[in-house]
Amino acid sequence: MDTIETSRGEAQSLDRFVRETVEQPGVGGRFDNESARTLRIEVDGGVWMKPGAAIAYRGDIRFERARTLAAPSFKAALLRETAPLVRASGTGRLFCAHHGSHAFVIRMSGETFFVAWPDLLAFEDSLDCEPTLVSHGVGIAAGGLAVMKLSGRGAFAFVSHGEPLTLRVTEGQSVSTDPHATLGWSSGLTPRLKTELSWRTTLRHGGHEPIQMSFEGTGFVIVQPFENPRRFAVRLNSLKRIAAIITG
Repeated sequence: MDTIETSRGEAQSLDRFVRETVEQPGVGGRFDNESARTLRIEVDGGVWMKPGAAIAYRGDIRFERARTLAAPSFKAALLRETAPLVRASGTGRLFCAHHGSHAFVIRMSGETFFVAWPDLLAFEDSLDCEPTLVSHGVGIAAGGLAVMKLSGRGAFAFVSHGEPLTLRVTEGQSVSTDPHATLGWSSGLTPRLKTELSWRTTLRHGGHEPIQMSFEGTGFVIVQPFENPRRFAVRLNSLKRIAAIITG
């Protein structure tokens, strides 16, 4: 637990507050937790992150968003507009966070992992990244979950509202999740979205479409104890933005 949380409600001196919350010395890896809710990146070259993830930095760091018009296809352009990424390059120390959520750093050694774009915080540029969309068969403009496929060797960080739960999936034993709470899953799984009126109606989830996510195969899926109602952001407004960029 963060030190600042343990002293909530207690009066304290300014000196004590500074000592308990001050930036830590440069220990650990170049891509690591500064605290339970903050990611620290020692930038020496470049890293990728979600727009708005940076909360502070020191040194000579430049930020550039991946350009929509430079995408190799219309689908890729739509995904760049819907799930944009920013490259931070240069030399310095970068701090990232997202709405006070807990930040988790994962180091991969050749594996492949799919992370929901709304929960992705940042990743090293040594990892291969492929944006994709998990949709429910009604077209890309009608809605889907934007996902980043990360593979190779390197570290990435994602955020979770509360403690995440990892569920094992085995052959013949599929797992269904709320797509608004699904953080990511391993490469051995095949996900699909489907409309299921009964489970959401029964649970009185009336704020959005009754969609559930089903995983089959062998691997694991990670969920958080929180529903993000804005996950399905691929809508006609993304198409309109791309059309405006193309037409000027």
